[in-house]
Amino acid sequence: MKKIILLALLFPLFAFSQTNALKKEKVMKKAFYEKQIIKNWEEYSKAFEYADYQKIASHFTYPLTFSLLDNPQIISNKKDLIAFYKQMRTNIQDGYKYSLLDKSRIVWLSKDVYMVDATYSRYNDEYKRIFQGRGVYMYKKIDNKWKMFSVSSLPIAKKKVKKPKQ
Repeated sequence: MKKIILLALLFPLFAFSQTNALKKEKVMKKAFYEKQIIKNWEEYSKAFEYADYQKIASHFTYPLTFSLLDNPQIISNKKDLIAFYKQMRTNIQDGYKYSLLDKSRIVWLSKDVYMVDATYSRYNDEYKRIFQGRGVYMYKKIDNKWKMFSVSSLPIAKKKVKKPKQ
């Protein structure tokens, strides 16, 4: 009888410990991937800051879609991408020095495709924010590396102000 009681008490520890360990491993793996995703986006942003067009291009796969300010474009090669970024950099806010990620949300669409919904700010050399933007960056795994295949700008959602009841 003592063996049965002892087994009844210990069974849940063994039965559920593996499930919890697997859940913990999944959470840790997801956190690791998400940290890598943010690092990848920040490397892209840093290349943009330094106008390093070769480095910018290394973050993309072709063809890719840019949808900036409701003006979608398909870019089919590295040369066109670099020309696109050179044009974009000439029209950037006056005094632009660097960008920082304000917040992000990562959505896994499949095991080989994810989306980063990023809100970022651009600053001048006096550390004053001169612009805040939001973009959706779509990535897919190509030759074991994550490459962007779509970039879209989005308006920043305004917080709704509750009107007092009358």
